[in-house]
Amino acid sequence: MRQSTARRTPTSLIDRRGLEVWQNPDQLRVEADAYGSFAVARRDNLERIVARARTHGRVPRVCLYALTFGGQEPRHSFNAATACAVRQCWQVGASQSYADHHGSGALVSRPGWCGVRKQILAGYADGVVVVTADVISPRVEEYRQELNWFEHKGFIALVIPEAGQGLT
Repeated sequence: MRQSTARRTPTSLIDRRGLEVWQNPDQLRVEADAYGSFAVARRDNLERIVARARTHGRVPRVCLYALTFGGQEPRHSFNAATACAVRQCWQVGASQSYADHHGSGALVSRPGWCGVRKQILAGYADGVVVVTADVISPRVEEYRQELNWFEHKGFIALVIPEAGQGLT
């Protein structure tokens, strides 16, 4: 029995991508950021909400939110979020820092995140500052749902924006 020496033609995108990587191992490749597709909508909403607050003659007010594991205190995350808010000339209230210390479970089960949403719904805050989109959710669909919830209620600002999108 002879084995065929004919080259198999890639039939799917994954096959073609694998073949390309195998044939050109030294080529630089940049993978797409799953959150990047939401960057423009998030940024537009942020700018609209901030402009609305300034039009009414007030400084935009924000909550800070951090996610930690193992009960650690999120000092570095809060410092980075505060610095971002200061650069943007936003007001951070004394008791407007929220954290969830037990990892990234479902958003509805996180007391800190629920606190942020309550502040925004009550009109005490215009938005929330987090370090990255992953802090809100490592699941793209859940992150999209949060952006939809925030669309007319408040904004989400990121210290480290989605790939290739400039500032918060």
